[in-house]
This record gives sequence, structure tokens and C-alpha cells, in this order.
Amino acid sequence: MNNAYNSIIEYGMTDHEADAYKLCILYQEEFRRQFPPESDRIDGATYRRNMLPKRGDPRKSNLFRHCWKLLRETRGLLKDEHKRLYCRAQITAVGNKSNAHLEPNILVGDRAWWRWKVYKWLWEKKLATINSEPPPPSATTTDPKIAKELVFTKKHIFEKCDGEPTPEKLDKFTEDGIMRFWVAQGKVSKYYIVLSPWMKKHKDQIAKECSFDLKLMESKLTDHLKAYFDHEFKHEG
Repeated sequence: MNNAYNSIIEYGMTDHEADAYKLCILYQEEFRRQFPPESDRIDGATYRRNMLPKRGDPRKSNLFRHCWKLLRETRGLLKDEHKRLYCRAQITAVGNKSNAHLEPNILVGDRAWWRWKVYKWLWEKKLATINSEPPPPSATTTDPKIAKELVFTKKHIFEKCDGEPTPEKLDKFTEDGIMRFWVAQGKVSKYYIVLSPWMKKHKDQIAKECSFDLKLMESKLTDHLKAYFDHEFKHEG
């Protein structure tokens, strides 16, 4: 095992802390690959801010705090095999901008998650072409605004369920009035309520409580939108 991982034992990290630390190492490696120390694309201060400290407890670093936050925000969503690609997506997308402001906080938040979804779709499309398979449904063939709503709805629900949701958990959120609150606040898309098989028995109630026309929304559903939903929420299938 790489010596970098010795800090896990040295500082007595918990399993969750160790996962965040391993993500820090992946981020460091990707950052060095795109912005090596000898590169003139960034200054030394920026480089150091995107690295773990050479000495001391890495859990006190800015990079660790954001990796910890990312794992908390994306429980059940970001698979281990995608973590390096996720770091690459963020560094590539932000680093290629002319006014790039590279900090570990590029890893977290809704903007970061949307960058990842777009990058992942392009990556999956490339793999599909290589394997002579149909590409996954795209937000560009749906409606970007609705696609974003559904992506952030999924992220919100996974976070609140501490991982992959179940019909029982969503039933409880609905019965307790929490789902209605999320819809009213824009945390959960109305299109999710209309499209979700798990919300089928609740959609009339929520539409009434949140004052939206269920039949009007159902009339706007396209085959592309349904395919996009089925792809994003395949765990509900």
C-alpha cells in the first residue's frame, strides 16, 4: 500500500474519515496530472491549497473538509469506481475556464453535481459508441431545466435517505408532510411526483396540497423525458 495511506492508521481515522482521505488522494493525483508543480498555468499558492498538508493531521485541511462534505452529500450516489472520474470532471471543467478559480470547494454543491452529470453522460456516450450501443438519454434531448430539476431531486432524496431510498421511506416522508414541504420549496421537482412509480399513490394528494395541475403536467410528458427519468431513477423500476 502506498505510504500516503499510512496516515489512516497514524491518526486513527474512522471508516468514514478513511473514505474521505482516500478521495483526497485521488483529487491530489488528478490535480497534479492536470496541473503539475512545474506548470506555469497556476501559481504555487493555488497548487498548495489543492493539496493535503505534508505534515500534520490531514483531517484539518481544506481539501479533507470538502471531500468529507462531498461524501456526505452524495451518499449512495457516487460509486467508488467513479470517484477518480468525478475529481477529473471537476478539475477539467473548472480548470479550462479562462478565469479559473481552483479550490477544493469545486467538489461540492449543485453546480459541481451538474458538471459531473454532464461529464459522465459524455463519458458514457463515448463508451456506447465504442461498444456500438445506443447512448444514454441526454438532458439536451429532454428539457435542460426539467433534467436539472430531476437530477437535483435525486441528489436531495438520496441525501435525506442516507443513501438509496426505498418506497417505505418516501411513504413516511409523504405521510409526515415532509415531501409536500420539499415540493413547495423546490427541493423536489413536481415532475418527479408525476413520473415516479413510488409516488403514484401520493401524487393526487401532493398536487392538491401544492396547488399544481396534475393533468396539465402529465400532458407535457414526452417520450424523451420519460426515458430520461427511467435512466436517472432506475432504482425505482
